[in-house]
Amino acid sequence: MLAMSGGTDSSVSAMLLQEQGYLVKGVTFRMYDTEDDAPSFIEDAKVLASKLGIEHYTIDIRRHFKRSIIDVFSQQYRDGITPNPCVLCNNTIKWPYLVEAADKYECDYIATGHYTKVTKVNGLFYIDSGDDPEKEQSFFLWGLDQKILSRVIFPLGELTKEEIREMALQRGFKKVATKKDSMGVCFLQGEDYRHFIRKAYEDSKITIPTGCFVDENGAVLGTHDGIPYYTLGQRRGLGVNLNKALYVIGRNEKNQQIILGDKSKLQVRRIILENYLVSDPDIMNYEELEVRIRYRKQFVLGHVQNCDQNTMEVILHEAEILEAPGQTATLYYHGRVLAGGWIKENYTE
Repeated sequence: MLAMSGGTDSSVSAMLLQEQGYLVKGVTFRMYDTEDDAPSFIEDAKVLASKLGIEHYTIDIRRHFKRSIIDVFSQQYRDGITPNPCVLCNNTIKWPYLVEAADKYECDYIATGHYTKVTKVNGLFYIDSGDDPEKEQSFFLWGLDQKILSRVIFPLGELTKEEIREMALQRGFKKVATKKDSMGVCFLQGEDYRHFIRKAYEDSKITIPTGCFVDENGAVLGTHDGIPYYTLGQRRGLGVNLNKALYVIGRNEKNQQIILGDKSKLQVRRIILENYLVSDPDIMNYEELEVRIRYRKQFVLGHVQNCDQNTMEVILHEAEILEAPGQTATLYYHGRVLAGGWIKENYTE
């Protein structure tokens, strides 16, 4: 059962799986549009499936997606949390529905067009980094458990985007080969998140109070449009000019204040993760792990200090610019994902 988005990656995945001898079935999820007519990507997936002789299914999950992803996205910004809807979707929507579809239509394996790999070591399955550093997507997939990983195939893990486009051309699929990559959060459809949540609040008749930018001593530096429209670590779009770079270093929801300060105030050495998942039960025995808290950004070395039923404490060996609560961290060992979780708190010590 292949997740088909109508794009280049999942389309070439379908071709490769067929060439490897698999009987492929495809599923496309209708998640976020509100129009009566099916969006174009569903039709693209259907057309390709027809050309390849693949059974194709469309599953409408808009109601669940809106409740569990879009509404949560807006609510978390109201709560002073910076959401990561892509990881949340992977953990709670996309992969569970993909498994459900595979079971319903009697498929042994599940596949997607992610640029990553699965490896089995000593009876355990791990996500490994893909070979294309520009497209590598393991950062988003730490939430896949052993039951899912035991059934996963990633056809593109050892390939680059350029190779994928060339494969489509060689097989006579020029439209597939030349499709643009989708960027950012899917349901925003290129719209700035501030505009999106502002409209969502207006539709729900929710009033977001304005407030003041202040420095660490409480001195007023200017006014802001509302706490949900600013994130920790933000530098641009503040509208405050003090002839030096200012960053959002804190928020005071009670007084509707956003605290601005120097970049050095964002340095952290300790991260607390919640709702985490561990692939390697010996993770606390690793003296040096690669800790990545931003997609496409260089990792920082660290180790797991404590790990209980509720939280995991990660110590960074060098100070790193914080990532806001609500974002995620993925822990690697030589490019292999050992754990990941949701950032709950950051500490400077």
